[in-house]
Amino acid sequence: MGAADITPRVVVLYNDPVNDEEPSEVGVLGEVEDVVTAVQSLGRSVESVSISRETLAPVLASLEARREDTLVFNLCEGLNGQPKHEPLLAGLLEFHGIRFTGNASTTLSWALNKQVASAILRFSGVNTPESRVFRAAPDPAEVEGISFPVIVKPVREDGSLGITADAVVRTAPELRARVGWVLETYQQPALVERYLPGREFNLSVIGEGADACVLPVEEIVFKGYRPGEPRLLSHDAKWNTGSHDDVRTIPTCPALVDEELRTALASLALSAYGTFECRGYARIDTRLDTKGTPFVIDVNPNPDISRVAGLALAAKHAGFSYEEFVNTIMEAAWKRPL
Repeated sequence: MGAADITPRVVVLYNDPVNDEEPSEVGVLGEVEDVVTAVQSLGRSVESVSISRETLAPVLASLEARREDTLVFNLCEGLNGQPKHEPLLAGLLEFHGIRFTGNASTTLSWALNKQVASAILRFSGVNTPESRVFRAAPDPAEVEGISFPVIVKPVREDGSLGITADAVVRTAPELRARVGWVLETYQQPALVERYLPGREFNLSVIGEGADACVLPVEEIVFKGYRPGEPRLLSHDAKWNTGSHDDVRTIPTCPALVDEELRTALASLALSAYGTFECRGYARIDTRLDTKGTPFVIDVNPNPDISRVAGLALAAKHAGFSYEEFVNTIMEAAWKRPL
């Protein structure tokens, strides 16, 4: 890896879960275990280190003291239960000149705020649904011009927090009520976005710059939904195994798509990946409108890469063993200039 005379030690850095009852927080522990086991299988020195606000300074000092032979495998998704701090650790690693896997602090910051992400995509000419942000429940005049149905999301949450069937609204009163619920529940603005009723695809992308490549397409297949019922990858579908939504949302890879759609999805994913200056790996979530045109609905730098997660499974279908996949991520990070 990298220079012939250096075999870096690998430090898997992750955040301690604060809420043991929130599966999207606890899930990082399984991810850490999978990555550590893979790195050990590759014959490399590896240790896992949890980080919090209280331990941040001494951990950074320890890493900086050995930065010449250290690679951080960055699995930190926030600090002290706050996802908004995810870019902070990447920024500090950059500042201290410590090599780390995955995406830069700027990319993580852009993707963390759905309003910013939508604006960046639209400005760059990448297909994404029309959206508006509300910081208070809208009055009737503010709703004029909105074409229903729309989906209402917290602007700064990830892991599909706040996404349930009730997030899709079809009338002005429903919109006002749902925006109010988001404001009260999450203490942040609400993003109101055109709801796309078509098929949903996840595009896993790995690599750097012009060498970035799209792995086999994954589709979220919706089964057993009533006519008119919103088809959503809700929080329950993502994190609560065996739940009603989980059993109705079936990740399928490789997806059954024709070459024309596959090409359109790959082109869209690479455009979003490049626009956000992603590196290492990311997942681009897309949906089709009623005409079959794909749109980016989310950019996910540093998504879950546990063995059972979509990105690792897509890599498997591309011919990578899990260990090869993990090593590819580390190789790319070690070769980057500081």
